[in-house]
Amino acid sequence: MSTASNVSDEIYDICIIGAGITGSAAARWTSSLQKNIKVCLIGPNEPLEHEWNDPSRTIFGAHYDEGRVMTEICMNNIHDSWIEFTRRSIARFKDLEQESGISFFTEDTNITISDDSVVKELWRKRQDRSTARCYRGDELSNAIPSFKPLPDGISAITETTNEGYMNPRAYIAANKLLASRNGCKIVEEVVLEVREDDNVPDDDGDDKNTKSSRRLVIARTMTGRAYRARRILLCPGAFVNFDGLLPNGLEVDVSTTTERVVLLEINDEDVEHLSKFPCGIVDLNDGHDTRNCYFMPAIKYPDGKYYMKIGQGPDMNLPLVSNDAITAWYKKKDDIPTTVQAELLSRFFVWAEDIKFKSTRTSTCVITDTPTSRFYCDMATSNIGIVVGGNGSGACVGDEIGRMGARMILKGAWDHDYPAELFKLRYKDKGSQEKST
Repeated sequence: MSTASNVSDEIYDICIIGAGITGSAAARWTSSLQKNIKVCLIGPNEPLEHEWNDPSRTIFGAHYDEGRVMTEICMNNIHDSWIEFTRRSIARFKDLEQESGISFFTEDTNITISDDSVVKELWRKRQDRSTARCYRGDELSNAIPSFKPLPDGISAITETTNEGYMNPRAYIAANKLLASRNGCKIVEEVVLEVREDDNVPDDDGDDKNTKSSRRLVIARTMTGRAYRARRILLCPGAFVNFDGLLPNGLEVDVSTTTERVVLLEINDEDVEHLSKFPCGIVDLNDGHDTRNCYFMPAIKYPDGKYYMKIGQGPDMNLPLVSNDAITAWYKKKDDIPTTVQAELLSRFFVWAEDIKFKSTRTSTCVITDTPTSRFYCDMATSNIGIVVGGNGSGACVGDEIGRMGARMILKGAWDHDYPAELFKLRYKDKGSQEKST
């Protein structure tokens, strides 16, 4: 437990735990929506090379990459809120880039390849878009020579406006910079424990609810520091059920699964051409087809090389049933079997013409799914809020979900134009656990 000597002297109005896409957005929104309050964002930086093999490093994030597909096209089978939240998020990017001076979004053609019936429905919703196009057979390969003709029963839809890809590292850096300018304190540590402080001074006339709202919340970090706040917003991603984070031993009802990608190092002479390659998602048979994958154009990575990213379809997801398993999976980033790499590449080359490449790298990520197929955004207690559950598309909606969480934690109650019921927390059943508020 923390001692008096390592408890922060300051009392923050809002403390946000988790500095990924959603948490950093929540910090930016919280510090800008309400001025003259004390805000703190706590979350570790991306690990340095030697930290990947450090046993003491157990917390990782899903944003360690240069590219995330940003599209509303493929969101046909989930609630329309995701489409609207993606629109809202992307609509803000230009202003965010200008305000921060950090570029993180590239507009690019996006292709969704799916069953005829799915594409027909997608087209019905978007045929009024001037840049939307629908393709069958060899129409796609005629329009975009990099692609092969589509098989019978499969169509494609493309969109070029407000579609493309985001650099999550740069987006988070922009959020942190703007939050810091607003006075938000950035703490680059791992939180081990969150607990409510029962030492609330007695005031005459205080009822139980008043005392509860005045109770402080303490976040204790791995270094032993303790940060006090009036309210805390948890944005911990896959580690939401990490020991000590949630009140009363609760566990949020989420499932975590593996995600694998192969990065193709592109030859110098092909960089210009393949940098203009479209983003794309193949989603057949409701995610259960062995040809499913996603792909991105050649993007420059921190080592100065250009890579195309090829990712798996949901049919390749494997369950991760513990925090230790999640940590171990992240640490396998450079250790994906060649057979799996070959399968990912074969899925991509079903649709695209052969691309010559120098070498391959691999990376791992984790998907956090909810039974509602939507983010949770809810108050767990009167002082602790939780935002979690990207369902594989968290980057697309992260800015609006960050805004949703910020408004909620500032008020201590729901404060958004969409109904709260869509985003209510569900807990894992441990002898009929009930949410306490």
